[in-house]
Amino acid sequence: MFGIRRGSRISNEIVSNAIRTAFLKGIFEDIEVKVADGENPTVEVRVREREFIRNIDVEGDYQISRKIIRGLFPVKEGHVMRYDLLKTGTEVLRKALGSYGFPDATVRAEVVKTGMPCRVDLKLTVDTGKPLVVRKILVRITPSPGDRGRIAKAIEGVMGLSEGDIYRRTVVDSDLDRIRAFLKKRGYYRPVVGPFVYERGTLRIDVAPGKLLELTVKGNSALSTSSLTKGLPFFDLGDAGDEVIREAVDRMVSLYHKEGYPFARIAPVVTSDERHIKISFFVFEGEKIRVGSVVFRHVSLPRERLLDVSPVKVGAAYDPDTLEKEKDSLREFYGALGYLDAKVTDIDVDIDKARGTVRLVVDVEEGTKSQIGSVDITGVPPGERDNLLGVAGIKAGDLYNEVDISDARSRVVEYYRSRGYANVMVEVKRSIQDHQASISFHVTRGEQSFFGKTIIVGNRKTRYEVFRRGLAYREGQPFNSRLLAEERQKLYRLGLFSDVQVEPVVAPGNRKDVLIKVAEGDAGSVEFGFGYAEYEKFRGYLQVGYKNLWGMDRQILLRTEISSLEKRFILQYNEPWFWRGPLPLRAFFLYQNKREFNLDNKETLYKLRRYTLTAGVEKKLGENVKGNLYYEFSLVRTSDVKPDVVLTREDTGTLAIGSIKPALIYDTRDNPFNPQKGFLAGISVKEASLLFFSETNFTKLVVNASNFHKLGRRVTLALALRGGVAYSYGKTTQLPIVERFFLGGGSTVRGYAQDTLGPKGADGNPTGGNAFIVGNVELRTDVGRNIGLVPFLDMGNVWVKAGDINPADLKYTAGLGLRYATPVGPIRIDYGFKLNKEPGESNGELHFSIGHAF
Repeated sequence: MFGIRRGSRISNEIVSNAIRTAFLKGIFEDIEVKVADGENPTVEVRVREREFIRNIDVEGDYQISRKIIRGLFPVKEGHVMRYDLLKTGTEVLRKALGSYGFPDATVRAEVVKTGMPCRVDLKLTVDTGKPLVVRKILVRITPSPGDRGRIAKAIEGVMGLSEGDIYRRTVVDSDLDRIRAFLKKRGYYRPVVGPFVYERGTLRIDVAPGKLLELTVKGNSALSTSSLTKGLPFFDLGDAGDEVIREAVDRMVSLYHKEGYPFARIAPVVTSDERHIKISFFVFEGEKIRVGSVVFRHVSLPRERLLDVSPVKVGAAYDPDTLEKEKDSLREFYGALGYLDAKVTDIDVDIDKARGTVRLVVDVEEGTKSQIGSVDITGVPPGERDNLLGVAGIKAGDLYNEVDISDARSRVVEYYRSRGYANVMVEVKRSIQDHQASISFHVTRGEQSFFGKTIIVGNRKTRYEVFRRGLAYREGQPFNSRLLAEERQKLYRLGLFSDVQVEPVVAPGNRKDVLIKVAEGDAGSVEFGFGYAEYEKFRGYLQVGYKNLWGMDRQILLRTEISSLEKRFILQYNEPWFWRGPLPLRAFFLYQNKREFNLDNKETLYKLRRYTLTAGVEKKLGENVKGNLYYEFSLVRTSDVKPDVVLTREDTGTLAIGSIKPALIYDTRDNPFNPQKGFLAGISVKEASLLFFSETNFTKLVVNASNFHKLGRRVTLALALRGGVAYSYGKTTQLPIVERFFLGGGSTVRGYAQDTLGPKGADGNPTGGNAFIVGNVELRTDVGRNIGLVPFLDMGNVWVKAGDINPADLKYTAGLGLRYATPVGPIRIDYGFKLNKEPGESNGELHFSIGHAF
């Protein structure tokens, strides 16, 4: 931070800049630098740090919560201990307690040393004293209407304060707003609420409701009364004069125009007495008209292109108010194509009431197309001109339009700002003659600035190294404000901070220091959940994690998952900066105790106990591409295996499996939990051999691809195709049962029970296989209120060997699913029908789970 190192030059200017930079951190009370004389001087830096408040404790006799007291006290935990503000803070708290109904409250603050460097505690001793109590609430209605008793009683019902409560000024102020809103809702369009008086336990509130405004609409059938009167300005403006009534009529007529009633007319009639104002709106709706056709005359452009930019759509309701928008849209469109003199001279409206249609004839004068004759850039060194012309991206012969010119100017500005010219100015000069435009950009670069020091404030737990290693810039690099926004986003993505502020600070020598202020969030987390699925039955999980181990953004997590069939314990460690670079290292330890069973006869197929250690790295190879490489070692004990499921000696007893698992993933989905567009593809390999300390030898290859298309605002087409093959070699004749492929269930081929599709043993139990193909098609629809209906088609099968794959063996199922959307994916119920079932098989299966099938 000081920038003074052994062997570097030392001067008064360097020392002054160092002190200035250090003070930006905000933790020093005083800094003193002594430089010894001599050829090789020694620099001695003495600092006195500020004291910070660690905890604020509340003691004494008080009748409100400690949380409220701490909130009212202006001095907060984590702030610098300002002894000069302590007396002011206690006075602010005492007055605040008075507004809470404790006028005789006393407050005393005491600073307590903690024994920790630069950390103190504050002890607040609070005695709230005897509170003011509301013994009686009196709502006085003026002038006195006949039903004042009923109105007063209704007003008391909406108040937050009740008789017997402590008199709190803040609550009374809120009650005044509630009363105003209540009276407006009841139809009083100009209520006056207040003043109020509290005296000897009685709270008196004066209320003048004003006149009761009654709105009625007659003659309407196409639009409801509520939709017509919603949002009328009477109550917001507190006025029912002629101008406000005209505005209300205009709004209602506009609503009719939008629905296709161009002949709609509304006549208001006003009657008034001492207590009421009645406004009746008499409606003549007329015929509903739709746009039958739109004709463009005297145009050279294709009609389809003009219709695309037109706000008037054929077949839609005819709104006469959009005709001016039609003119503006066409003028802007022609202008963007270089027709600077284009104008819409007239729009002829021909309404056929008998057919309920309108024919619009739009007359256009296109004029002559303008082009760019020349482009020049001035105010820059000769060597930069040609480069900047390429940056601008416009050239002679291009169509002239202001949008392209504005974009070109923005590109030139960004070019210089990214190179440290923060105050660059680019002026555009235009000269148009005979529809040929000469464009000139004049650049005033200003002074170039560079990045200086980076000062971090607020990192009480997170070490400076976490910030330094991920900086988007380096000291001495040309200053670019865009990199500050990138840095802020990167720090937020770490998940360590609840707030991040990044701001430049002017420093000597054309430099800008960067001040990063952070507020650290809670590093620890506890999560739990419960669920139910048709195969696992009841299940739940408990997860405890900490994401800033040793202040280095290292994460550790312990997760327990328990269901009716399985127990899993996972210990996970993440190192975000492995091998001195941004290469995340992940390590897992897994204990699994599982029972697989046949859903049809409820018989246990086998029991499995697994101990697995996995470690590997992940690397982002591009914006949408990620690769990973893991090593996995497992000790698997398989017992109680059904005889017809045993295919190899590795299917029983304890087996060691050591493997490496490289994978490549490509992902452009817009949302990983509920994608509506994008593509997801991946390929993974698992290689187990003696080289990796494995007792079995095999190779597994799995590929997958999913595509999502948004067909409408509430409809998404989802497609998926997955497949895999496995080969054993050496002394291994068949893959062990824990490594074979199984299909069937809520996420593969619905209509078949979990893991029941594919090869079976002599007793009809599934044995799995070395190859599989599965495909899915879903039409995901949203019917509102977070509910979705999903028709689907699935197909797939499992084969004993890759050479047995035959498309004729594919099994097909179709069905319908119900979805309820949640932030982490939908809760879903699917029923799949078998389309080519075998004799003795069920017609289909019901599946219940959380998350999409793919």
